[in-house]
Amino acid sequence: MMGNTLKQKKSFSMPHVYAVILILMLLVTVMTYLIPAGSYTRVDGAVDPGSFAYVEQTPVSFLGFFTSLHQGFVESSNVIGCVLLISGCIQVIQMTGAFSAGIQALIKKANGKGLVMVVLFFTLFVGLGVIGYLDALYPFYPIIISLFITLGYDKMVGTAVILLSTAVGFTCGMVNPYTTGVSQTLVGLPMYSGIGLRAVGLVVFYFIALFFLVRYCVKIKKDSRHSVMGANYLQEQTAPMQFEEGLEFGGKRVVLILLFLATIVLSVAGSLRWGWGLPEITAIYFPVTIIGVILFRINVSAACTEFGKGMAGVIAPTMVIGLSRAVSVLLSRGNITDTIINGMSGLLEGKSPVITLLIVYVFVTCFNFFVASGSGKAVVMMPILSPLGQVLGINQQVMVLAYQYGDGFTNTFWPTASLLQLSLCGMDYGRWFKFAWKIYACLIAAGFILIVIANQIGYGPF
Repeated sequence: MMGNTLKQKKSFSMPHVYAVILILMLLVTVMTYLIPAGSYTRVDGAVDPGSFAYVEQTPVSFLGFFTSLHQGFVESSNVIGCVLLISGCIQVIQMTGAFSAGIQALIKKANGKGLVMVVLFFTLFVGLGVIGYLDALYPFYPIIISLFITLGYDKMVGTAVILLSTAVGFTCGMVNPYTTGVSQTLVGLPMYSGIGLRAVGLVVFYFIALFFLVRYCVKIKKDSRHSVMGANYLQEQTAPMQFEEGLEFGGKRVVLILLFLATIVLSVAGSLRWGWGLPEITAIYFPVTIIGVILFRINVSAACTEFGKGMAGVIAPTMVIGLSRAVSVLLSRGNITDTIINGMSGLLEGKSPVITLLIVYVFVTCFNFFVASGSGKAVVMMPILSPLGQVLGINQQVMVLAYQYGDGFTNTFWPTASLLQLSLCGMDYGRWFKFAWKIYACLIAAGFILIVIANQIGYGPF
């Protein structure tokens, strides 16, 4: 009895995700009273590096703290709408049994080789991360989590397949319009230039993350006590989407799944070739949903009810989207973002190239805790980092690489950036931290080594 009591006292569990975000909001609010307000002059979205000036302090008021919650939802409405509507479509398609039959067919094909599915889906998500295709994947998280639970793994495996893969793909920045594209454009480099070294980075990061993931899968299959979800994870965890067994995967279900996959491919092609955003990507899921209703002669009222059920299932995660955005709203209202950036620029003056790159890398990595937007940080920081690089003899391509790696990895690690994804996966941040911190430490270290190599070899064009 005493032993159990002591065990309970020692155990730690993260507060609810809403509580974590509110704590972060309180922290930022306090910072708006302690950090002087400041601002850079911007011309066409670009920052004039020499224009920083302190402005009148604008600390967040008591009412302002709470109105930021509403503003966060307003500014996140694009993503929230996408998640709600696509989730509704997926739920209707689930009614046809197409997902259940398809997943069961995949499991049979794997024939007990769950690692094959781990590598397959990890590689697929890496590829989508390379092109910056992230937000539109949110509604598919429950499917992936359910698949790996069905294969006999714990919930962490599905979570890691999603988050580690997208971190690797997004960070490498080969054709990432949000970090590489914006950053290179701001400093006058050809868009996506220097892709060779970024490809090398992709390979390095891919194998580091995959090594840890596969090792974990093997360990928990041999001994369930190694699972961060607990030794009884098979009995305790619940899949967010239940796959009905015994359904035949043929005929109309095959057609519907092929149309569904074609929709995903079309959404990726549309974002790359035609500049589609979330409204267009969301829209193209409705035709395949309507076709599914017609093919399987589903009652329209029943389909509408199921659509609502699908949206209701992601209400909690979409709350996280709006709440997380409120943190950025508070930073903006307090006018402290530019002050923090200016402080960083002062630290960089007079330092050696390697030390400068380390400071840039560490600062961007830490600053990503507060502002997760890669393109948003690029607009503010690159016009400042660019002339600093020129003064210190660091070419522009290397400065972009340092920014890009600093921004990318922690998008799925810092709580401010990852709580949304973790919420969609049904994962507690404490468990995710316990599982992932060593992996991210290795990825971040590998990233800095590549940055130093890039500087030594004169990575260009310049």
